Amino acid sequence: MSIINELLFLDTGHKILIPRDERLINHLLIILVFSLFFVGVAEVMYWLYKKEYLRAKAKYLRELIDQKNDLSSLNEPFYTCVYEKWNSGEMPLSEANTMCSLKFEQN
Repeated sequence: MSIINELLFLDTGHKILIPRDERLINHLLIILVFSLFFVGVAEVMYWLYKKEYLRAKAKYLRELIDQKNDLSSLNEPFYTCVYEKWNSGEMPLSEANTMCSLKFEQN
């Protein structure tokens, strides 16, 4: 009779669907900590890559300006074209580079 009573009072389905308050708080705390950790890592990666991208862009712009100002270079008109289109705000740097390269390939 004791085995039957234990089986009747053993309600595992209810515990799986609705965890006790302590377990629910623990689960929510783990989810919150994991989410904060994930967002933190994502932010660090974003800012590191953005910093690297801006350094590369600045280096490219310095070289572009140097080559634009080098009047003895055969490519000076190309670099002038790229710089002027970018500096005027007409188009982004990559687009200006593509547009000027197409222009000078046709000539």
